[in-house]
Amino acid sequence: MVGLRPATEADIPAMMEAERQPGYDALVGRFTTQEHVANLADPTAAYQVAVGREGQVLGFVFFRDLTDPHANLYIKRVVVAEANKGTGTAMLRLALAWAFTETSAYRIWLTHVPENLRAHALYSKLGFREEGLLRQAYGRADGTRGDLVQMSLLKPEWTAAASIR
Repeated sequence: MVGLRPATEADIPAMMEAERQPGYDALVGRFTTQEHVANLADPTAAYQVAVGREGQVLGFVFFRDLTDPHANLYIKRVVVAEANKGTGTAMLRLALAWAFTETSAYRIWLTHVPENLRAHALYSKLGFREEGLLRQAYGRADGTRGDLVQMSLLKPEWTAAASIR
C-alpha cells in the first residue's frame, strides 16, 4: 500500500538516495541538499512523498508553479526508490489527485527525456497527452544538450478518467 504526504526536511536523505540510483541522473536529474531545502521553503512549490506501510519513503513528486495565474502546475521531478513495483503508478495517481483537488491546477504539465520510455509509458497510462518536442532544451551535466518531450493532463480529462476507475 502506498500513501502520500507532504515532504519534510527529514525526508531529504531518502529523496536524495532515490535520485542517486544508477542512471537516474541522466533520466531524471538530481538536487543537492541545499536545493531540496530551498525547494521545501518555496511557497510556489510542493513535494509530495509516497510512503509505505512502515512510513518509509518510496518516492516523491516535486511540483512547481503552484501560484501560476493560468493554473498550469508543473511537475519538475518524479522519482521512485524501486522501479517496476507499481509504486510510480500509485504515487503519481495520488499526487495528481492531490494536485487537482488541493490546488487551483487546471493543467498539469511535465517534460521528460525521450530515452525515458518507462516515464513516458506511465504518464500516458495516467492520461497525459504528448504536446510536442522541445528541441535541445535540456542541458546535461556533461555539457551536451538533449531534447525533451512535453506532456500535459487537463483537469476535465483527469476527472473523466477518475470516474471510470
